[in-house]
Amino acid sequence: MNREPYNEFLLIMPEGTCKGFNDFESAKAYINIYYERAIDENIDDDDENDMTEIGSGDTRINICTKLGVEEGKCELYKTEEVINKISDELVFDTEKKEIVERLCEADIDFNIYDNNLDLLISDVEPIDIMETYGEID
Repeated sequence: MNREPYNEFLLIMPEGTCKGFNDFESAKAYINIYYERAIDENIDDDDENDMTEIGSGDTRINICTKLGVEEGKCELYKTEEVINKISDELVFDTEKKEIVERLCEADIDFNIYDNNLDLLISDVEPIDIMETYGEID
């Protein structure tokens, strides 16, 4: 089971779907697009107009805070670290092999909740992708 992962990074979305990336900046861009779309949907759904308060990001901050509470957040991991954790912790070899093979593919089609891996993966240290926003105290 010494298969090399195709993707260096594994992005786990709030709903548990996974996507692989070989470039850190591409993963961050994907997350930004995800949140921009979510903000647009919330602005439309809640009948808020982001442009009414020129220079103010309050609407965006409120929507992002709400999304974080309701959905959770996107987490980025080193694919190899996730695979190592799965290899070390899972008991059944057939299940372990299948999951590792799926995570090594170029196009990852996988949901961590389908295999109850969320608690296992929570022991892996995520990569910090947050950038400072606003004023720093």
